[in-house]
This record gives sequence, structure tokens and C-alpha cells, in this order.
Amino acid sequence: MKLILKIFFWTSITFLATCLFIGILGLFFQVEFADYNTAILFYNIKLYGIPISILLTLTGTLRSKNKTGLIIGKIFATIGVLLIVIIIGFISKFDICGWLIDDTLFTKKNDSTEKIQVRHYDCGAVDSDKPNYRIVKIEKIGKYFLYTSKVDTNKIDKDDWIRAKIEKK
Repeated sequence: MKLILKIFFWTSITFLATCLFIGILGLFFQVEFADYNTAILFYNIKLYGIPISILLTLTGTLRSKNKTGLIIGKIFATIGVLLIVIIIGFISKFDICGWLIDDTLFTKKNDSTEKIQVRHYDCGAVDSDKPNYRIVKIEKIGKYFLYTSKVDTNKIDKDDWIRAKIEKK
């Protein structure tokens, strides 16, 4: 039984550390999901997995030799953290902001998955600011991810890129 509790505890700690690591990486690298359904699956796993993992940390922090007051304190502290995380997760579930593609300007000659696009950041009906436009190069990383980076179209090698037909809206 102690082995199972240790497995639950360390699995939950590993899951929480992985979520924290991925969140920090997201601050420094412009990586996106290539597929909307994969992104939804990832965010749902985080949304439900983090609270479950927080509860499972009790399997490693509660000891039978602890005094009753300490056990109750650990339970209430864990539930407090859990409620804060659930509230933040619930609020973030309704985040309607994101980068939208306006046009594809260029496609790479030897790799049609690599593109240069015009995008803007939009928050739907709650946004009153002017759009923040950005020209980015999109590179596919494996099957599930895209890497975006700002690009100056005046400095690209025009021999490597095919001009895309711009759609009139």
C-alpha cells in the first residue's frame, strides 16, 4: 500500500512540475499547436489533471504519526490551493483572446508547411484596442507543433519563397 501511495504522490508531483515547465517554456518560445483538437485535448488534460494532482499530493504529505491538527492543517491548505487553482482554471477556460491569421503572404518552395503570414491579436467583442498586426514565419515542428517567429519580408531570400495569392475580404 505504501508503494502505491508513493507512486501516486510522485506521479502527481511529476505532472505538476511538467505543467509548470511547459508554462514557463511557453513564455520564452513561440510554439503553438498545429491542430485545434490537439490543443483542446492538452488544455483539458491540464484543466482537470492539475486539481487531481494537487489532491493526490496528500498521499505523500499525510503521515499517520502526525498530530491531528497538522493533518487537518495540511488537508485545509491543500483544499485552499485546490480551490484557487480551480478558480484560475475556470477563468482561463473562457479566455477568448488569440492570434488570428489575416493572410498568407509566402509559402516556402521546398516545404509547403512553412509559411509567412500576417496575423493580429484579437479578443473578440471585449477588445476595444486597434489590432496588433504581426508578420510571422510559421515552421512545423513534428506533427503537433508550430514555431512562429517575427520576420521582415524585405530581408527574406525571394528565391526560396513563392508569393501566395492574397484573398480579398
